[in-house]
Amino acid sequence: KETRELEALPARIEALEREQQELEARVSEAAFYQQDKETIATALARVNALRTELEAIYARWNELESGK
Repeated sequence: KETRELEALPARIEALEREQQELEARVSEAAFYQQDKETIATALARVNALRTELEAIYARWNELESGK
């Protein structure tokens, strides 16, 4: 089970990092902050959630790698 989890992590990380890059690019545009407050807040919350999720996934990856 852990082997399958370990094998799946790179694809998961890649997808999350891609989403993170896209969102951060959007957030860095001046027009981003001209949107309504709810849209801005949702996007910024997702950026933070992605960071947290990626940190947890990298920690899990290290844990699985060290358990080999």
